[in-house]
Amino acid sequence: MPKALILIADGSEEIEFVTPYDVLTRAGFEVKSAGVKLENENWATCTRNVRIVPDHPTLISVPSQSAHEVFDVLVIPGGGPGAKTFSTYDPVLELIHEFRKAGKYVAAICAGTTALVAAEEKFHGAGHGKKATVTSHPSVESQIKEKGWGYSNDRVVVDGKVITSRGPGTALLFALTIVGLISGNEKRDEVARPMIVAETL
Repeated sequence: MPKALILIADGSEEIEFVTPYDVLTRAGFEVKSAGVKLENENWATCTRNVRIVPDHPTLISVPSQSAHEVFDVLVIPGGGPGAKTFSTYDPVLELIHEFRKAGKYVAAICAGTTALVAAEEKFHGAGHGKKATVTSHPSVESQIKEKGWGYSNDRVVVDGKVITSRGPGTALLFALTIVGLISGNEKRDEVARPMIVAETL
């Protein structure tokens, strides 16, 4: 059974958190969420004031040293304030680094891509590291390009084990892409069919 770890912080975008959690669960993944620097230890308050209770209130119960051995994919939602928390919090940057070093999937959507960029800069410095071609919300496009990363305006971009996407409106395609890459297109279609997914997302 594939396993996914999804991060959440205050100010994360709720659609970008809930949609991967839902779709990956439908696909038979064991999905766990972990709170990052939550003001209230019981829930995250998202960008539109939806409260979400993570499976793990902190990353302490999901040590970065072993998470990459347990989980097949790390999912990083967007939402400006939440993405800023991820991008400036060393345990998250270490987690991203460990997943990438182990050759595991890292999937980021919207402003969440900035955490991926920050992790590479922290561990490899500007101009080095395992950069990839990515996408993001347009609001953070320039800062990603400034760090020397390849950039695409496609709705979902896959470059090796890095999966990125643009925003709430692409969250379903983002999640289904993760399913297809890890569990195969047959499983992806099996999940999409009863959800009445449009042929063009």
